[in-house]
Amino acid sequence: MKKFPFLLLDAGPIIKLFELGIWDEFIKRCDVTISQTVADQAKYANLEFEDIRIDLEPYKQLIKIIDLEPSLVKTFYDKFSLSYKVDIHPGERETLAFLCNRTENWQLCSADSAVFKILALIGKAKQGVSLEELLSHIGLLQPLEWQYSKKFRETYTRLGQIDAIQGTGLV
Repeated sequence: MKKFPFLLLDAGPIIKLFELGIWDEFIKRCDVTISQTVADQAKYANLEFEDIRIDLEPYKQLIKIIDLEPSLVKTFYDKFSLSYKVDIHPGERETLAFLCNRTENWQLCSADSAVFKILALIGKAKQGVSLEELLSHIGLLQPLEWQYSKKFRETYTRLGQIDAIQGTGLV
């Protein structure tokens, strides 16, 4: 049985897994779900990183790609104050809205501070996970940059928790 049966990935970790050359092994060990918007964002990473080619088409039988109703994404997004809205990218909006509309214990892996802050702000901090933590858990750990680390996740989770306590971040 694969580890992390309810795993959502943001674009950053997908790009990093391809860059490290461990995407194929990663999806053998984890049940991966990504939003259609994130899949589109990952495709365009080819334009930014010339040496990284991301084509998720051959993996459509091995990963799940979800496409959420725009009204659900809008309802989720409208809950946040302007200070949070400016930091939430379209793929993150769709992914977070999906997570918040499910009862299963989904884990969301990101390399974006806004994701971890939002999860903490809405009381779902335990559903955030760093790429470092995932790779360590499945035996593929490699040296990673700060934004993929457990410390990064913990730092921004704490900031989201502070906002929740102070009553800021939501409208």
